[in-house]
Amino acid sequence: MNRKSAQARRVEVLDETLKQIHERGMSALRIADVASSMQVSPALIIYHFETRENLLVEALTHAAERDLLKLHRIVREPAPPARRLMKVLEWYAPSGAARGWQIWVDGWAAAMRDKALQKVLADLQDRWAAEIVGIIEEGVAGGVFTVDDSHDVVTRITSLLDGLAVRMVVHKDALKRDVLQEWLVRQVAWELGVDQEELRSPA
Repeated sequence: MNRKSAQARRVEVLDETLKQIHERGMSALRIADVASSMQVSPALIIYHFETRENLLVEALTHAAERDLLKLHRIVREPAPPARRLMKVLEWYAPSGAARGWQIWVDGWAAAMRDKALQKVLADLQDRWAAEIVGIIEEGVAGGVFTVDDSHDVVTRITSLLDGLAVRMVVHKDALKRDVLQEWLVRQVAWELGVDQEELRSPA
């Protein structure tokens, strides 16, 4: 790598780590592989991240932070709560080969035996949920949605999408996007006490 700031180098390493996770899987990832792909010394990566475990945690956090920025922008768009909610959920939902979900399914599996990773993923999920809860509570305040507990609603809806992601990544189930969207509309309409057509309305 050319002479760059420490932060720029860290970002390059994290991006390459995510690429390697997609290609090799988290359990097979080695610092040596990341270094070789970048044509740098493994010592450089160890200098920035110290351990393989730290590298994995920071790579997942790096990926999540980018997604959270996108989520933040959608949440604050000038659109009705129902439209913003569906846009967020449709973006969150797995689609196609669910390639973007591979890293998270891999991370969930690794977190079963790694408490540090488990905490990081739980904290990131809480931040996601908080943004979606905010939209629902805005809709409740405006008389658009009717719910007893917005946190429970978000847990159920995201659990549905997470489960579908696992089926698509692990079991290779094919699910057309229009079918997934129809399932999502029906579930959200039931959870929020709104007409399905209101959720299908254009922005």
